[in-house]
Amino acid sequence: MQIAKENGVELHFTDLSGRKPISRISVTEYEIDEETKVITKCPKGIIPIHAGVKKGQTVAHFPKEACAMCKLKNQCYCKEQKKDYVVRINLKSIEAAKQREKIECRREEDKSKRAAIEGTNSALKRGHGFSKLRVRRLVKCRVNVGLKVLTQNFKRFARYMLERAKKAIPKIQRGSVPILAQ
Repeated sequence: MQIAKENGVELHFTDLSGRKPISRISVTEYEIDEETKVITKCPKGIIPIHAGVKKGQTVAHFPKEACAMCKLKNQCYCKEQKKDYVVRINLKSIEAAKQREKIECRREEDKSKRAAIEGTNSALKRGHGFSKLRVRRLVKCRVNVGLKVLTQNFKRFARYMLERAKKAIPKIQRGSVPILAQ
């Protein structure tokens, strides 16, 4: 991840394992310094008494008075201690939440590119016996696959032209023949 950033490469994750936090606020709502990975503010704008990074976690201590009266206390990552409230967030959780947000933003734009071809693959397997070729050798397989794909394309084109002709038929006035525009 770090090497990719240094070389100016942006990683695109196709899927993240794990589940989204249900009852808690997102870790990305905390203001976290990009370089030091230290929490600088909580979602309500409270500045921690002291903060740092220990054992792969960012840790921030918040004043007891501020957290006790906070409306987000039951959704927050804070845990009560003797003198203050402490928030501990795993650094990997922060990175996963950022990636999850990126995926959610992009999901509307570019849906799954793989899903578009799955219907075609399925149709070729079911309708043309694509799952089991009855020939051997590379050249014969290529010719066979090419002819099956060509057949599928002809079928789709014929179906398209039939639908187009059916739509033109209601426009016929008293026996005239439809001419399909190109």
